[in-house]
Amino acid sequence: MSIFDQLIQQAQGLDLGAVAQRVGISQEQLEAGARALLPQIANPAVDNQQAAQDVSAQTGIDASQLSAMVPALLEQAKQLGASGGPFANLVQGLGGGGGGGAPDAAQAAAPAAGGGSILDQIKHAVDRDGDGNPINDLTNLLKR
Repeated sequence: MSIFDQLIQQAQGLDLGAVAQRVGISQEQLEAGARALLPQIANPAVDNQQAAQDVSAQTGIDASQLSAMVPALLEQAKQLGASGGPFANLVQGLGGGGGGGAPDAAQAAAPAAGGGSILDQIKHAVDRDGDGNPINDLTNLLKR
């Protein structure tokens, strides 16, 4: 089972049509893009910007739409109660820079629609208490 399918199973009720519409692609494009991109995003050793470019070349979906797709999917999954498992793997992988060591978050995450990086957008989506620190919110999610 792909990480995309695991996320769908974990976040039952995920409205893929709404996510696709939000980023300006069809549901079929969203599914194809997510199946190709999410396994790479979940790997912290992969450069997310390069992964988005590679998947864009494979699928024909614009890299900015792919970059916007990830936080949109994860935001909706979080709202549906997803935590741990594939959700946590994807959130952790958003900090990956592709060379070990501590990557710079702005370089590690692909630019997303709206000007922020994927990492910035997911930080905003995960920061439940709005204190600017999503780590405490993720920790609380994972403890449940």
